[in-house]
Amino acid sequence: MDPTTAVRTDTLPAIATVIAPGAVASGPCLWLSLSNSSDLQKFATDHEAISLSCALVLWIVTGFAIDSLGSYVEVYCIDRRRPDHKEMLETWWRYLRIAWAREPVGQHYLRRMLVTFKFELNMFVATFVSLLAVGALGMAGSMPWPAVLKTGLGFAAAALFFAKAARDSSEVLADVRTALVKGVGEPPFDASGDSGKSSA
Repeated sequence: MDPTTAVRTDTLPAIATVIAPGAVASGPCLWLSLSNSSDLQKFATDHEAISLSCALVLWIVTGFAIDSLGSYVEVYCIDRRRPDHKEMLETWWRYLRIAWAREPVGQHYLRRMLVTFKFELNMFVATFVSLLAVGALGMAGSMPWPAVLKTGLGFAAAALFFAKAARDSSEVLADVRTALVKGVGEPPFDASGDSGKSSA
């Protein structure tokens, strides 16, 4: 197996959908901790490897929490607001039952689009959480209000952008799934991958 293929298929999606959103969501808390503790600053400077490892663990844990919240946003704020919600669910469950004998090109495209969608969705949740955190820092007096307003506007703009992007990507994913299931039989399938129902 080509090592670069493993990096593209496993590492990069994990960075995009878990680590990056986790770093964004935990950023305000890390900033508060470092700015208010000289001992923590000294430890981070003297033990860079340990500090980086701890930060990475924090980003991963936070990223999985953001991913879990993103799943709720997807179900309740995107999928259930679709006018064709019932038809979309039927297509989704039919798509999950497909046993591809030969994967179509659309399946590879769908896989790539799914990573893009998860990145956009999780970044929306992460920027929204960071927006709330920055507001809390301002209310607590840990961050000057001019900085709160500038940073908050940046996070708000990013949250709106990622919300729109995630909604658009969700539409594309639904359309591609609908196109993929057209002409595909229902399980069970025979050894050649043909549907028993369609051959009957």
